[in-house]
Amino acid sequence: IDYVHPDQVYERVIDGIADLGLVSYPRRMANLAAVNWREEEMVVVCAPKHPLALRSAVDAHELDGLAYVHFDKDLVVRRRIDRFLREHQAAVNVVAEFDNIENIKQAVAIDAGVAILPEPTIRREVKARTLVAVPLADGRFTRPLAIVHRRGQRLSAAAKRFMDLLLAPEPAHHRKNGKLHAAASK
Repeated sequence: IDYVHPDQVYERVIDGIADLGLVSYPRRMANLAAVNWREEEMVVVCAPKHPLALRSAVDAHELDGLAYVHFDKDLVVRRRIDRFLREHQAAVNVVAEFDNIENIKQAVAIDAGVAILPEPTIRREVKARTLVAVPLADGRFTRPLAIVHRRGQRLSAAAKRFMDLLLAPEPAHHRKNGKLHAAASK
């Protein structure tokens, strides 16, 4: 498994270098099929010593003027977050931009700013208390994820099994009050 820029995910699947790709906000492409995988709840993420860390929820407009660690401008997730922030009258002060969640988490952990990230991607850090996740109080904001593969090409047995594993319902013992509480892969 490689973590690469979304454009590279599409290229690798189209070129046959990868059997499957996992992408957020999947594009419609004639030569690729996209299978909806899941919707991930977006949350405000901050360092444990940040004033927002003590909050039970945050209205998006409260992010107005705050130092913010963002995704690169060429990513769809960046455009969706920007739209969400505009809709809630929050003009953040972008202090750093990255093309991946891992770098954003590291910048937030050293208190460079806050971010909005998918909740499942920060579970390990929340459990380790290196980051704090604060729910958004003003509406549901999610990131769709899909599994992409070449259209019309039969998947290998390993790829099919991996896809089936991804699409399988989460075991009941992993859920409490409808939310996943065990660690999950990204």
